[in-house]
Amino acid sequence: MKTAAIILAGGRGIRLGFASPKQFVSLGNRPLIDYSVEKFVALKVENIVAVLVDDYQKYYRLHPAISGVARAGKIRQESVFNGLKACPENTEIVFIHDAARPFFPLRNIEEGIRLLIKNEFDGLAPAVPSTDTLVETQGRQVISFPDRQKIYRTQTPQIFYYSRILKAYESLKDRTFTDDLSVAHRAGMRCGLIEGSQMNLKITTELDWHLAEELLSSGGLEFI
Repeated sequence: MKTAAIILAGGRGIRLGFASPKQFVSLGNRPLIDYSVEKFVALKVENIVAVLVDDYQKYYRLHPAISGVARAGKIRQESVFNGLKACPENTEIVFIHDAARPFFPLRNIEEGIRLLIKNEFDGLAPAVPSTDTLVETQGRQVISFPDRQKIYRTQTPQIFYYSRILKAYESLKDRTFTDDLSVAHRAGMRCGLIEGSQMNLKITTELDWHLAEELLSSGGLEFI
């Protein structure tokens, strides 16, 4: 099946205090975004679209495997839509991924591809179960304790039938969502979860960056 990957790399990463957006800063021996690119190369994805800030050329030389560039939007949802429209029209399966997650396990994503091809789902996301006690509040007052056995934290890359997720984004472009699976679910697509990984951390804070450096230097990523 014809595959494409959208890598969202349009943020400024100001919380980390770097001189350039974090996705272009070297982690180990390569820009952060390139870890995701090379993961999709390993998955034999045919087209890789990077969604980038307008002035990315000041910070980053495109990885040779990137086949297209789309413009980052004001919000994530707009960036995803731009990335979807930049994919080849004959795309059948699309991956939507955050560049801030460089360490996703290939084997889990390969399982997701198999489930999608079996037509059991229209969209899938890796997820890990919540291990903390969760509370719902109104202001400072606790009003309920959701059952954490039913709560998962979703990750990326999320995997979809291309035509279906594109239609979902087109029909819901005036609504606000926090991730792609929620768009798919609201559009009536059949959504499911695959096993995620604690190693698939999202690099947001300075601590996250140090943890990523430690994982690289210790060889702790070899098994994924």
